Amino acid sequence: MKELRISFFLLFALFICIDITTTAHSIGIRNVLFGEIDYRLSVAAGEIENEIGEISKTIPLERVYPLIIKYSLGWVEFFNTKGQLIRSTTIKANILPEAFSDTSHFWGYRYGLFPVKNGYLLLSTSQEYLMGLRNLFRISTALRFLIYPVFIGLGIFLFRTFSYPFRTVEEAIGDDRKEIEYTMATIKEMAEDYKQKMRSLHDREKEIQQRLFLSHLGENVTQILHEIRNSTGAILGFGKLVKDKEIQDCLLEETYKLNRFANHLLSLTGPLKLNKESVNLSGFIKNVIDRFEKGGVSIEVDVGEEYLLKVDRTLMSQALFNVLDNAKDACIGGEAIKVLLKSSGKDLIITVEDTGKGMDEETLNSIFELFFTKKDGGVGVGMALTKRIIEAHSGSIEVRSVLGKGTEVIITLPKDKDG
Repeated sequence: MKELRISFFLLFALFICIDITTTAHSIGIRNVLFGEIDYRLSVAAGEIENEIGEISKTIPLERVYPLIIKYSLGWVEFFNTKGQLIRSTTIKANILPEAFSDTSHFWGYRYGLFPVKNGYLLLSTSQEYLMGLRNLFRISTALRFLIYPVFIGLGIFLFRTFSYPFRTVEEAIGDDRKEIEYTMATIKEMAEDYKQKMRSLHDREKEIQQRLFLSHLGENVTQILHEIRNSTGAILGFGKLVKDKEIQDCLLEETYKLNRFANHLLSLTGPLKLNKESVNLSGFIKNVIDRFEKGGVSIEVDVGEEYLLKVDRTLMSQALFNVLDNAKDACIGGEAIKVLLKSSGKDLIITVEDTGKGMDEETLNSIFELFFTKKDGGVGVGMALTKRIIEAHSGSIEVRSVLGKGTEVIITLPKDKDG
């Protein structure tokens, strides 16, 4: 309601400004009209002077009257150089100037005194001409005063129209405004929630665009990775011919790393093709651990009874290898790793626990991002590939970690429907 009153006041103030502007414009028009009167008097004085020649008592007034009509004059008076009235177009003079000068002089926007050859001319605008001008201004003034109530009425109408919903709400809630305040707060919360959703939608759009970019990038990189893998195969073949054992070992190790990196990226750039076969998951996990290079870290295995599950041996071995490799790197002080396998309803759960250094929140949130790594010599592909392999088997992977206490990786795989 307060806002509407302010709006009404501003509307009225706007009207005042408009009225002041139009009044100034009217005054300007009036000055122009009065200037036209002065100009007409000056022109009339010049023509009268030409008609009468010199001022004398025998001035031919019959030549002056047509000019009086032509220029809407009231009368003309003729004075000699001493300021004495010589003759007039009227029986009685209407005005006698107090002083005579060599220059034209106007006063009252009605009279004009003009010096001529041997005297002066005093001209008066006709009363009818001035009355018409006065009537014009009376009409404009009356119209201006009529505009006031029109604007006031318009303001009242707008005020009542726009204030009606607020008055209806006030009548509904009475004097207690808590309910309407609660409603406004709710609307604000809804607006804020809408902003959050729009922001979330924008973030998802950016994520989708990033994925599309990576998809297009993968299509172009695949050929390059194939060429790298072919080249590493050739390097491995020639590397075995190197006679220096130390150089040969370094060359082969780095080539194996490059080849493994190319294979990992190839797995990420295209759809995974699973070659599933039924395996004893307990024995499968033990076999992976036996082949894993432990590097002095002890690994405790608790896989329980035998569980049959259809998996891709190569890919699942790679996924478990990557998880174990990360656990080993975390155990820099001789900590231990524990591998558990258990059944839970319709799922089989593989848990890899270590008591190593753990991860901070930033690392934990980014562990599955491609090319994210804090490992010396790492490339940030292993865990992204692991997640993809697990999800390709319709499973899920979760990582829990506490900085300074260790990490737990939980892999959940659904049991076979016919198992």
